[in-house]
Amino acid sequence: MDIIYLSSSCSEKKFYELRESGITRKLPQAQKYHNLLMEGISKVMDGNLYSISAIPTNSTWTRKIFFSREEEKIDGICYIYGRFFNLPVFRQLTRKIETSHEIKRIHKQRGHCVIICDVLNQSMADAARKCGKKLKVPVIGIVTDVPGHTSGARRKTYSFLKRKIAEYAEEKVKKDIGKYDAYLLLTKEMNEVVNKAGKPYIVLEGHCDSKMAKREARLELKNHPKVAMYAGGIHKEFGIERLVNAFVKGNFQDWELHIYGDGNYQTELKKLVSSVSNVKYFGVQPNVLIVENQLRATLLLNPRLTDAEYVKYSFPSKTLECMVSGTPLCTTKLPGMPHEYFPYLYFFEDETENGMLNTLRNLFVKNEEEYYMFGMRSRKFVLEEKNNVIQAKKLLDFINNICK
Repeated sequence: MDIIYLSSSCSEKKFYELRESGITRKLPQAQKYHNLLMEGISKVMDGNLYSISAIPTNSTWTRKIFFSREEEKIDGICYIYGRFFNLPVFRQLTRKIETSHEIKRIHKQRGHCVIICDVLNQSMADAARKCGKKLKVPVIGIVTDVPGHTSGARRKTYSFLKRKIAEYAEEKVKKDIGKYDAYLLLTKEMNEVVNKAGKPYIVLEGHCDSKMAKREARLELKNHPKVAMYAGGIHKEFGIERLVNAFVKGNFQDWELHIYGDGNYQTELKKLVSSVSNVKYFGVQPNVLIVENQLRATLLLNPRLTDAEYVKYSFPSKTLECMVSGTPLCTTKLPGMPHEYFPYLYFFEDETENGMLNTLRNLFVKNEEEYYMFGMRSRKFVLEEKNNVIQAKKLLDFINNICK
């Protein structure tokens, strides 16, 4: 059985080229999620893996209007970048047409195959469902966010026109969400909203990079002064403002708070760091640098607030990325988080500003050896139970069962 995987992810080489040339400024979360899953699939499958990619371009980028077809094979994955016109409306239309063409070409050449697609990539998902129905090929939808059940934080930074386009696209995805043959979901709560027809589904909350087992996570590599680090969307809705205020209020002399990412809090954050010496903001940085700095930090933080409805349908991919670094993570108890994770995490039990301050005070008195041992237990858990090869094997077993 061959697999056709549809997403906006590229090979690491291609993504780096796009970033360097300025064609994309996209954050790498989706890129990393899909690429790691594909790498895992390629290691355990018996067949060919084709990754048809919608190259992630900036919506304002117009200097390069036409992208020609490209193909590259890396680590057993055949990446296909279809041609498209990089203009509003034409971008989505040409991607849909080219994706359909590539699916039909592969199916004609190879025969038995399965399509896996990111349901949030509307043009490719439309092509997947249409081809799947015509060719009688199963289509598995990957749902990383439930349309209509997200924070909407990033959308608040959009222009009026861009916001309206995003709202239209979300409504379209929501309308089509029940039209897949099976689902990969991040939390079991997603199934209630996404899969009302009761189709086959599997819950895989995420995956960490199995290659991280080769990276050294030694105590002597840690930064001094000690660093508490946050990397992700810096939106007020994510609790980052409360966390920063709590850290500043605590006046922690032997700690620094390092923040990476962008969002609707960044303007205020930039003003704050100009007057507070131990809070540092580094903006958007390549994921390879984020991972390196996670290894060197003493404590990782994710203050994602749990009082909104959408968090039931969320499992931040950064949770596993943080845990595999071997640096302990303090986060919140998201409703969609399986309880098996609880022994390996520190928690903000009280998500108010003062509650976060008390948590930081309790954590910051621990010695570095205690942090290190706790983080290494977390690292061992995710490497042995949640790495991308193990999770890909579960997905393939699921697909083989529904294809019998």
